[in-house]
Amino acid sequence: MKIESQNDFRIAVKLSKDDLTELDITYDELDYANIETRRVLWTVLDEARQVLGREINISERMMIEAVPETDGGCSIFFTVLPKSGKKDIRGFTLKKGQDILVCELESADDLINLAGRLYALDNGIKSSLHMENGAYRLVACPDLKDFFTVEAMFAEYGELLPQSDLTVAKTRERWKTLADGDAARQLAGL
Repeated sequence: MKIESQNDFRIAVKLSKDDLTELDITYDELDYANIETRRVLWTVLDEARQVLGREINISERMMIEAVPETDGGCSIFFTVLPKSGKKDIRGFTLKKGQDILVCELESADDLINLAGRLYALDNGIKSSLHMENGAYRLVACPDLKDFFTVEAMFAEYGELLPQSDLTVAKTRERWKTLADGDAARQLAGL
């Protein structure tokens, strides 16, 4: 579990696939209406409080965003929302991100050119590269601000596959992984 305070109002927590297994939950099962999800979120917040050495006021309104990672884990962002002029009541919102993109390419040249453009964005996009029967799949998790730019790049160089957790899971399970975590950076060096 990697915990960092992004500012006074936002905490980012990266959970690996092993962390999720240890917490006995998967990304797909995250749902604030589910008691198990709430247990996991409070466990993670308690760990963040200990690691950061600061009190986290859970009586504030809070938005919780969960975003899947290419390695099978996920990132969770806890953001304390500003008080509104109305009587504030404690409330939480869990928003799940759907920002994993998968591009299938037939040409190694197109793959290298796409990776170079992704790397040029210089935003540390997490990506993994997979291969099967001479075809390549590049799986990427762009920041929300770069999502549409990356989506357009994928469509330009290859076939943008339907955005679903199932597509990503099948790619990880059935395709040979050539690079994981920073595939675009590795390929851009070629």
